[in-house]
Amino acid sequence: MKNVFKFLALSALLMCFALFAGSAFAQTSTTGSIEGTVTDSTGAAVPGVAVKVTSPNLISAQTATTDEGGRYRILNLPPGRYSVTVESEKGFARYERSDVEVNLSRTSSLEIQLQPAGAQASVTITDTAGAAVDVTGTTSGSNVSSEQFSNFPTQRTVQGLYTIAPTVTRSGLRDATGRDRDPSVAGSSGPENNYILDGVNTTDPAFGGSGANLPFEFVQEVEIKTGAYGPEYGKSTGGIFNVITKSGSNEFHGDIFGYGTTKGLVREVKNFPFTGSAFNGFSEADVGGDIGGPIVKDKLWFFGAFNPQKRKNYYLTQTFHAPVQNDVTIPFYAGKITWAINPKKHFHRFDLR
Repeated sequence: MKNVFKFLALSALLMCFALFAGSAFAQTSTTGSIEGTVTDSTGAAVPGVAVKVTSPNLISAQTATTDEGGRYRILNLPPGRYSVTVESEKGFARYERSDVEVNLSRTSSLEIQLQPAGAQASVTITDTAGAAVDVTGTTSGSNVSSEQFSNFPTQRTVQGLYTIAPTVTRSGLRDATGRDRDPSVAGSSGPENNYILDGVNTTDPAFGGSGANLPFEFVQEVEIKTGAYGPEYGKSTGGIFNVITKSGSNEFHGDIFGYGTTKGLVREVKNFPFTGSAFNGFSEADVGGDIGGPIVKDKLWFFGAFNPQKRKNYYLTQTFHAPVQNDVTIPFYAGKITWAINPKKHFHRFDLR
């Protein structure tokens, strides 16, 4: 009996260690940050003021106080668009700036200049210029958010997005549905890449390659690192493909969607090989829905999605030109819980099938 208790205690300790290690890793791979300097109208630093950020993607507001040089930095922000506000009691007008974009593993720089309270009651700036420039990092690659890739003319899975980054090309490998997978980064082979999903390495441990291919509706942002990435992304001589999934919010949102391709829209085969069979087109159905919202506002969120995908591949045999059909069905579904344990610690649980 004592051995059983020892085994259970050791197992619990290992699980806690794995959770801690996973959380530490997730902080560097599933979030971004905002930093900058707060100054007055003369350009002098303003210390001791609180800078607050809010977003539909952030379960609770985050705040940082400027140091003696007026500098601030807010870490561990989920990707999305943020509003930044400063309400000072030091004789300055209220400052607010909206649509500050935060991307995976990147630092958005935002310089804030406060105006005297006597000049105007508040200063509001709406930024629609797009993503902020990260002046702190040297990593090469690309970030693409759900707002962008939802309109891309690509296959509707994350593997269809991997080749949008410079130096990334198709490797010729395909999955069971016939879609591309395991791209080549700057001449490296597909198994040399690392694939990360919500902070967890999903690379195939036996043969390399991507361990998960998610539909667009499950994904918030995709980051593709092609060079000069940090040592925390080890065991890779190719690229890093980092995917963060969607979460709920303080408001209920949902979608119903459907896409399809018929065999009549695909070119038929005219030239046949000497042996084997010839691919003679396909038909595809891609339908589903998702919903997310609060269980407890500012404390506990949920997100769920269901996206069954069906594909029929058609072949003609070389000998008799007889039609052969291969049916592939993938019942994608996912669920996610986001819990704000306290203002500084958030817990995410994501299940995918």
